[in-house]
Amino acid sequence: MEKDFKAIADSLPCGLIITDNQLNIQYMNEFAREKIFSGTRNSIHANMRDQVYYTTDMRLFSMDDCMQNMINQGKRDFHKTLILKSYGDDRLVYFSVKGFTHKSSEFYIFNITDISGEMDCITYSPGTFGKGEFILRKKIIGHDPAIVEIYRMISLAADSEVNVLIQGESGTGKELVADAIHELSDRKNKPLIKVNCAALTETLLESELFGHVKGAFTDAYKDKTGKFEQANGGTIFLDEIAEISQSLQVKLLRVLQEKVIERVGDNKTIKVDMRIVAATNKDLRELIRHNIFREDLFYRLNVFNIKMPSLRERYLDIPLLIDYFVEKYNRTTSRSVKGLSKEAMKALLTYSWPGNIRELQNAIEHAFVLVRSGLIELADLPEEIRKGPKEPVDKKERDLSASVYYAEGFRKNKNRRLTINKEQLMGVLEMNDWNQTKTAEYLGISRVALWKKMKKLGI
Repeated sequence: MEKDFKAIADSLPCGLIITDNQLNIQYMNEFAREKIFSGTRNSIHANMRDQVYYTTDMRLFSMDDCMQNMINQGKRDFHKTLILKSYGDDRLVYFSVKGFTHKSSEFYIFNITDISGEMDCITYSPGTFGKGEFILRKKIIGHDPAIVEIYRMISLAADSEVNVLIQGESGTGKELVADAIHELSDRKNKPLIKVNCAALTETLLESELFGHVKGAFTDAYKDKTGKFEQANGGTIFLDEIAEISQSLQVKLLRVLQEKVIERVGDNKTIKVDMRIVAATNKDLRELIRHNIFREDLFYRLNVFNIKMPSLRERYLDIPLLIDYFVEKYNRTTSRSVKGLSKEAMKALLTYSWPGNIRELQNAIEHAFVLVRSGLIELADLPEEIRKGPKEPVDKKERDLSASVYYAEGFRKNKNRRLTINKEQLMGVLEMNDWNQTKTAEYLGISRVALWKKMKKLGI
């Protein structure tokens, strides 16, 4: 049986190594000896520490620390992609390690696959949110670190039941954040009710939120169910929350504290179970200082705060957003616009965007009215954009615009082949401060794929 095991193990197209709990190698198959640890002395008495390992962002990897962390966390296995440095050669290897007990002794079995030759196997990196991130990326477009942080905040908010306050300038996508929180939460199968608090007068807004009974006021010909009741079991999104009156703030505070409402014209209390997500483009703390907004209500709403970045703060996402809107208007207008000229792209990258994403969308829609070729030219853009930014833009941002443009050319490639050249890739790395993790996330590929391309180009 032992001979059969050795024959089978030596026929495997991957490395198989068994160690004791001190990482002393007890067994190594032929593939591991010849292909992975070529030149290693006899497997017996060798140790897994004899090799030098690096993570794919070139940080020294400690096998001891990793194994100890595995033990401390009560785990019996770990998986890791590492760079193995041996005899002047760098190999990209995938480790799969599992602990087992044999005759009361602890052992580890290492399954190691050499993936250095898979240079063409460049796939999209799914990130850390799984299905959740897929939903988020469908709703909120972007790779900029500021938006990646928003993804994380949305995911955390969705996993809880606390009230959320979303703050940000007009046009930054606050409503989309509310949509995502609801869709990722346990309330996703219940209603999501939206109310624009600035769109109604005080009397109408109170009736809209709380409902009313027949005869409560003129034109109240029948009972009406309010938005709080309609959102029962689900989520209610209160947009422009800073616009509600002082008297309505008091009533809203009671809803938050006691989870009950009273319809207008009635003194009967009704229990409600809904989660409140509110949004504003104003500084509520400033309104509190001027006695316009209640401080106690603010703290009830602001249990979990999400601050949406302006488009000026996430300018690296502008090409991606442009691509999205171009595709959208191609569908709705039956046009076949391929993109923007470099001059038009540079103008959009250096504009200050006071209206944020909504203004960008309007600019692309405006261009679709004027465009007469396959590319949107500078002359097709609105006049205020053609004239230039309304406020100074950092020189570094202008210098990076070309790198962003090249990166977008890659991101549009559905086969995910890194077709940009060395100079262009170095520009994208520079754009992300040479942080390989951020660069890979920005390009929409795995960090391993980025490492392979950098090695191939000699970066």
